[in-house]
Amino acid sequence: MKKCLLILFLMLVISLTACSNSAEGVKVIVPEGIPAIAQSKMEYDGEYIIDRVTGPQNLSSSFSSESHDIIIAPINLGANWYNKEAPYKLAAVLTWNNLQLISKNPINSILDLDNEDILAFGQGAVPEMIIAYLFSQINFNTQPRIDYSSTSTQQSLLSFLQGDVNFAIISEPTTTTARNMDEVYYFLDLVEILSEYTDTTNFPQAGVFIHNNLSKNKAEAYLDTLEKSENYVLSNPQSSASYCEDLDYPFSKEVIEESIPFSRIDFTLSKNIISELDDFFQLIYDYKPELIGSNLPDEDFYW
Repeated sequence: MKKCLLILFLMLVISLTACSNSAEGVKVIVPEGIPAIAQSKMEYDGEYIIDRVTGPQNLSSSFSSESHDIIIAPINLGANWYNKEAPYKLAAVLTWNNLQLISKNPINSILDLDNEDILAFGQGAVPEMIIAYLFSQINFNTQPRIDYSSTSTQQSLLSFLQGDVNFAIISEPTTTTARNMDEVYYFLDLVEILSEYTDTTNFPQAGVFIHNNLSKNKAEAYLDTLEKSENYVLSNPQSSASYCEDLDYPFSKEVIEESIPFSRIDFTLSKNIISELDDFFQLIYDYKPELIGSNLPDEDFYW
């Protein structure tokens, strides 16, 4: 009996050691916003070294310097750096198209944007691709004029609030922040508009890129933990929002909790959606190839 208990104890120790080793020293960088919220449970648990950043420049620097084992970044940014021979491959998609239009006046249809000025963010990234593709499919009398001078969804909202422009494109959780303001604003979900005017209902937005030198064991352990974190966040928005508050996320606990159901978080391994991703990259290549480094990623791009 004692021998059996000793064996069970040793097996438990080995198991716990293996779990610990799989996360030991693994450095991850993730952008603020919905991608960070999606992994907030694992960040709160503290197994991995996780850096949260604002703006694409910090993510680009990570690709060029190879400072992190895992980079969560816009899909096209990772493809661009892959074409520059950065040693990272796409392992999964974490978030999908998450864009909303905010208006100072009642708006019933996307056609109400005819000949209007619109503030937006995400130039050179997935948001620009989605906006450009969607608007090209709509029969406006005069195409809207898109101002991409905002460097983030938060800045897009701030410029909208402070300026004379009646329309802006933002994303969660900034959209929930705007919904909760005292002033009354009006919203259209561009995902719904996309499915109404095109054959496309989904655009991948943030991807998980893994350095070639990270061991398969550590990479698989991270992806498994990330998927569990995503599932937890979607099932437990209230406690997840509390974790974010404890970690000093730049949104209130109430906004984070309310935004999670609309965030389009959906962890999906890239190997399971290669044809969908290839179609997306083809769309980008046909529209503005420089967004992905002027070449379509080959099959070796997928982890």
